[in-house]
Amino acid sequence: MLNGDHKLNFYEKIIWLLVNFIKNITIFNKYEDYWKIFSLDRKTLNDQLRKTYLTSSPSRRLCDMFWNTLPWNEIQKLLGNKVSALEIGCGKGGYGIRLNDLIENFDYLGCDILKREEWDERSSKRISFKVSNSTNVKKYLKCKNFVFTQSAVEHFEFDQSFFSDIQNHISNISHPFLQIHLMPSPSCLWKYLWHGYRQYSVKKINKIKDKIWSKEKLIAVKLGGSKCNKIHFKYITLPMILNRKSLRERNLNKYNKLVENAIKEDFKDKRPKHASFYALLIFSNVKVPNNLKLN
Repeated sequence: MLNGDHKLNFYEKIIWLLVNFIKNITIFNKYEDYWKIFSLDRKTLNDQLRKTYLTSSPSRRLCDMFWNTLPWNEIQKLLGNKVSALEIGCGKGGYGIRLNDLIENFDYLGCDILKREEWDERSSKRISFKVSNSTNVKKYLKCKNFVFTQSAVEHFEFDQSFFSDIQNHISNISHPFLQIHLMPSPSCLWKYLWHGYRQYSVKKINKIKDKIWSKEKLIAVKLGGSKCNKIHFKYITLPMILNRKSLRERNLNKYNKLVENAIKEDFKDKRPKHASFYALLIFSNVKVPNNLKLN
């Protein structure tokens, strides 16, 4: 299987693009009732925008705002008043630090295939790290009730085996368990180009749901839309293709204003297939209140 993270020759790049393009085609999108739209009221949005990095892509800012505004108090109660987290593909561990600030009763293990310099500085009684990959997730699930990934599953060669390993573990426990996976939409094929193994279409997510999460409470969330995607392509992707300095760095104020307006406009777009990114929340062994808000 071709991996866009590796150096591909010209013909391999064309094959990679064609294969992913064909896999992402969805003639008919079936939007089940578990599909939701991520949006924020004006005050919350303005507050959150100030907390995200101005140079980040629209997708990254949306992902960060999503994590920041999840109802962590309610989630902590659902999980038994303590959140014991495992992140696979943690990179430098930034999201572990973020959640440590957001969740009162929390501990975290971050795993990545490479050790990062930041790990030593960020380690504490509540935060630790290990060198490992997605195929070893079963080793670290004991005593955990929360597994999450951020922009990582597209880099796992055997992504469905990864999801299945977690689900097999859940089938043998009785305590509440939560998974959250943030993953690229089909539009990321053209925004990021040769990046990872795949993107995730509505059709693909529905198929994984039917195959692996059919008995779980799934909430699939659309982040962003076509306006954000256009900003990303013009200000980040196109300069990269032309081997020029990113337009966002050359005119940060203009870029930031355009991103903010695009995010606001995309809140109005209800079609999941136009998403910039997706967030999946999978609840197991717990009854999720119908009024649980994700913003």
